Amino acid sequence: MTDPEGTLTAAQHEILQAIWNTPKSGATVTEIWQAIGELRGITRTTVLNQVDRLEKRGWLRREKTPDGFRYIAAKDREQATRGLAEEFVDTFFDGSASELVMSLLGSRKLNAEEIAKLRQLLGSKTRNRSPKK
Repeated sequence: MTDPEGTLTAAQHEILQAIWNTPKSGATVTEIWQAIGELRGITRTTVLNQVDRLEKRGWLRREKTPDGFRYIAAKDREQATRGLAEEFVDTFFDGSASELVMSLLGSRKLNAEEIAKLRQLLGSKTRNRSPKK
């Protein structure tokens, strides 16, 4: 499977979220429209156009079913999030995750729970890495 092209706009990410949150395999345009419509006003045509763009770029694939076309995310939520985050770090922080973290830390105060979670994540990542020779 090839990687989807490009990054996502907020509206396109919202469409993928609606699909990932659907209990069935994939979602119809109407189901996506209804899910997003619960959060904010949006026309069905706008959803249809965005779904079409996402399919053409490889973010979605279409499957014919008895109830119409269902759109299925090409990547699950975790894969997509990881890929978008890696692309963001590569583009804006020259591939340096530590620069990203320092930028985030400099922009707001962290509570004790967030600090503990970061320590746990960093500890697990350093234990999993073998020293380079």
